[in-house]
Amino acid sequence: MAGKLNPILVNSLVAAFCGLMLMWFSYAFQYPARAAADKINSMLYYPELPARELRFLVQAADHWMAERKSLQERARMLEQENIALRTALQRSGVSPPQSVPGLLGASVTLRYPDAWWKEIRVDKGSLQGVMTGAPVLSDGFMIGRVSRIGENYAWIELVTSSTFLLAAVVVDTWDLGVINGDDIGNIWLMYMPPGKEFSNDMLVSTALVGDYLPPGIPLGLIAGPGETKDGLTPFRVASGARLTQLYNVQILLSSNEEGNSS
Repeated sequence: MAGKLNPILVNSLVAAFCGLMLMWFSYAFQYPARAAADKINSMLYYPELPARELRFLVQAADHWMAERKSLQERARMLEQENIALRTALQRSGVSPPQSVPGLLGASVTLRYPDAWWKEIRVDKGSLQGVMTGAPVLSDGFMIGRVSRIGENYAWIELVTSSTFLLAAVVVDTWDLGVINGDDIGNIWLMYMPPGKEFSNDMLVSTALVGDYLPPGIPLGLIAGPGETKDGLTPFRVASGARLTQLYNVQILLSSNEEGNSS
C-alpha cells in the first residue's frame, strides 16, 4: 500500500501539468494571434467601408430630419402666435399702424450699452419731417417717441426707460393707466387699483393724448401683475416688438407735416 501512488495526488499533478501547458500555449501564441487579428481587420477594412459610410449617412440624415422637424415646429408656433395677435387686434378694432400713411422708415445708428433700455439714435431728422414727440414703431408696436432731433438724426426715448410716461388704455376693459419703463427692459402699466384683474394677452394701446400721438397704437400685451405698493398694482406689459433687435424702426409723421410734404 505504501508503494502505490495516491490517486488524488496524481490527479492534482495532471491538472497542474495541463494548466501549465495551457498557459504556455497562450503565451507562445499570444502575439501571432494578435497579428492574425490585425491582418484580418486590415483585410476587412475596405469591404466594410461602404457599410460604415452608409451608417454615417443614415445618422446624418436622422439628425437633419430631427432639426428640420424642430424648425418646422418653431415656425408653426410662431405662425399660431401671429394669427392669435392678428385676431386680438381685429377683435379690439385696432388696425396695425404699419398700414397708416406717413410712416417714415429709419435705421438705428447708435445705442449706448449703458443706456441700452433708455434711448437709441436713428438716421432721420427734421429735414425728413421728424418732430419731437412723434411715436416710433417696430413690428407694429410703439417702442418709443422722439425726444430730440437734429437735421439728419433723432434720439428716441424707449418705452423701457424710467423717464418714459404715456397714457394708455387696456382695450378690452377701457381701463386707463400710465405706461412706464424701469431701465432694465420691462414695461409697466401703472396706477391700477388693488384687486384689479386682467387676463394675460389683453392688448394695451395708446390713449388720446394729443394730435401728435393718436390713440390706438399697440404698446404690448398684459403679462401679469406686479407687486402692489401704496394701494396700487402695476401690470407688466410684454412688447410685441423685438426690443433687443432694433435695427430699423418707423416714425409716425404728423398730419400737418404730411400735408406740407404733399
